[in-house]
Amino acid sequence: MPADQIVLSVKASFVIEKGNQQGAPRASELLFDSAAQPLPPGARGSVVSGRQLLYRIGTVYVDMEIGRKSNSERAALVGQMLDSARPGHPLVGIPVSLQERGRRVARTLSNDNGEFRLEFDIKKDATLLVSMDGRHTVRLPLTNLDVESTASSPGKRRKATAGAGVSSTAP
Repeated sequence: MPADQIVLSVKASFVIEKGNQQGAPRASELLFDSAAQPLPPGARGSVVSGRQLLYRIGTVYVDMEIGRKSNSERAALVGQMLDSARPGHPLVGIPVSLQERGRRVARTLSNDNGEFRLEFDIKKDATLLVSMDGRHTVRLPLTNLDVESTASSPGKRRKATAGAGVSSTAP
């Protein structure tokens, strides 16, 4: 007979899994943020091509780059969604929008490759909203979006700059 604690743990995992299957909102996990990476030892400054973020929502990975447009107060966010459980099946037509202080400032749909692109006025803090199944929206925080167009100065953290590289856009 297994210990009571093991039985409780197994029962709890079944309840959690059942809740996830019944359409409970999905949680996101930030896996990588280039702004959180330290500069290499001995580096005084660096020109960064853009801030890169990688989120995971269940089996879906959302890879993004945010950068300032040249000589502008606007930024571009390009990204791609890939489902590791279904390789070769892009996430097409997924609604993606950018929200700032409860107001949507940009929106699009993912294209035939699961890619999306948004352009917006630079905001300090924003949230990317992704509607994976049409019923539940997942919120991906995009904090500290103050992007600079110059090299980082000594003693300061890296900040995102420049434009992003995906040229295709969703309808």
